[in-house]
Amino acid sequence: MNSIRAMRAAGALALAAGLAWTNSAMAQTEVLKMGVVSALTGPGSEWGLAQDGALKIAAAEANAKGGLKVGDKTYKIEVISYDDQYKAALSVSGATRLIEQDKVKFVFGPMGSAALLAVKPLYEKNKILAVIGAYTEKALDKDTKYSYRGFPTQTEFAGPIAKWVKSNRPNLKTVAQLEPNDETGWASQRLLKADYQTAGFEIVSSELVERSVKDFQPVLTRILALKPDIIELGTTPPGTSGLIVRQAREMGFKGQFVKLGGPGVPQIVAAAGKEFAEGLICYAAADTTTKAYKDLEAKYAQVLKPPMNEFTVYFYDMARMLLEAIQRAGTVDDTERVRAEFAKLSPFPGIQGAVRWGGINSYGSNHQIITPVFVGMIKNGEQVIAGKID
Repeated sequence: MNSIRAMRAAGALALAAGLAWTNSAMAQTEVLKMGVVSALTGPGSEWGLAQDGALKIAAAEANAKGGLKVGDKTYKIEVISYDDQYKAALSVSGATRLIEQDKVKFVFGPMGSAALLAVKPLYEKNKILAVIGAYTEKALDKDTKYSYRGFPTQTEFAGPIAKWVKSNRPNLKTVAQLEPNDETGWASQRLLKADYQTAGFEIVSSELVERSVKDFQPVLTRILALKPDIIELGTTPPGTSGLIVRQAREMGFKGQFVKLGGPGVPQIVAAAGKEFAEGLICYAAADTTTKAYKDLEAKYAQVLKPPMNEFTVYFYDMARMLLEAIQRAGTVDDTERVRAEFAKLSPFPGIQGAVRWGGINSYGSNHQIITPVFVGMIKNGEQVIAGKID
């Protein structure tokens, strides 16, 4: 009996000591707030959630190790997310709240081009180190200091993939473009038109539609009357792309669909149907069959509801790079020092190959991620890799 009491007493003392140690450790751990402002609902949310999920995965990994050690302090990372619904006004209000109320110095997003152009001045003025999306070439320039684009854009991959299509589908000669009627779609159409023409294609139509549209019969009637070999969907969101594919097939289009814009094969297939989506050629952000990708999917499922968009790979690499830069700089307050370390992390071992900074020739600053991309194709409802571009 006495031995039992002694064991209980020893256990109580051990528990008390453990709690005391835990409370002491918690008292010594500070909070590092990081922010996300991106499209978390609505059209384009597949891509915005990739930014949100990637940062949350990296934060969870750091917290699981006891926190992020920066100098002589340890920080628990808290991610604060605001939904801009791919709208510039909401992006500005979200970014303003992150900066002024939440006192965040590190932000992921936004994803939309119009949204990014609206908030970028806030980032630069307040020295907010931001990992941005946005396909527009206006996102980066020689004066950009604190914004770094976290994924390859059409400037990096569209030309090579258009040449791949011409080489592998020599019977295809004419292209009709169909994109969203906003800054993202305008920029994409300009760039893709030039890339397709350089590759030897003829552009027969360039149409724009509002992101909220669900019935594409009027615009498809105009397009199909021109009998294009290819309908290029560009930066049209995946779910919307699937609707266009279905409706065009139902109207009798037998040609090739190509999507040299943001990825999202599961959403395309879900909206178009497996049969109609068959054969679509797309830019693929990742080889989804690899173990590294599958492991990341499992981690994503712990922080957000699946499916995971391929863009998560890029932003997860960016999140890990940013956390390492903060550690190397030894500060969570001086974003100038963190920015300097962030720029030095090139090459960085990414999930699917080396990640580097580039872009000086295209944008005037080396704030553009350079990393391998893939040519994807839909077969039997799944994305398969048809080619790789380094």
